[in-house]
Amino acid sequence: MRLAACPVIGFCAFADRIANMSQRKIFLVLLLVAGLSLAIGACRTKDLETQPVVPAPVADEKEPPAPPPVEVEEKTPPPMVIEKIADPTVDELNDSDLLRTVYFDFDKYELSETTRATIRLNADWLRVNPGHHIVIEGHCDERGSIEYNLALGERRANATREFLASLGAGGTDIRIVTYGEERPAVQGSNDSAWAKNRRAEFKFE
Repeated sequence: MRLAACPVIGFCAFADRIANMSQRKIFLVLLLVAGLSLAIGACRTKDLETQPVVPAPVADEKEPPAPPPVEVEEKTPPPMVIEKIADPTVDELNDSDLLRTVYFDFDKYELSETTRATIRLNADWLRVNPGHHIVIEGHCDERGSIEYNLALGERRANATREFLASLGAGGTDIRIVTYGEERPAVQGSNDSAWAKNRRAEFKFE
């Protein structure tokens, strides 16, 4: 007697085939997903490597502007009232301070603009009152040797006389003398006293 094939066994074999096919498909899908992930990661890495790095802007470092120069303004002497004096004595002339004293910088005999302006005023008076004998005395402050200050005082007096003569103080006899540091106008060993002692005085003879 022949036994019939069990339908259950056939169904089991069919189920095994389907299971094997599903596992292959799942494996292929997973493999495909993994490949795509690797490809996308590689593209992102390449983009990061090829993208240029832009440096951050650096603020310009500028030096602070220099302070404006300080201008030192020299004071111009006030105008002199020029009057013609009739037959005064020498002492009266010297006591009247008609001719103004001029001042110099330390260790200098060059005439500043203020000094020149004062000499111009003296020249104006001498032109109105000609015929006088004038001596210009050169003086220094106490700094420096006696010999040096005598020479410096002479240069100051001579520079003053030359500029006065160039202004045309005609009819005036002018000579110079130097006293160096021997006759200070102000006693003291400070800047204020020294500034008043560096001078050239106009005296009548």
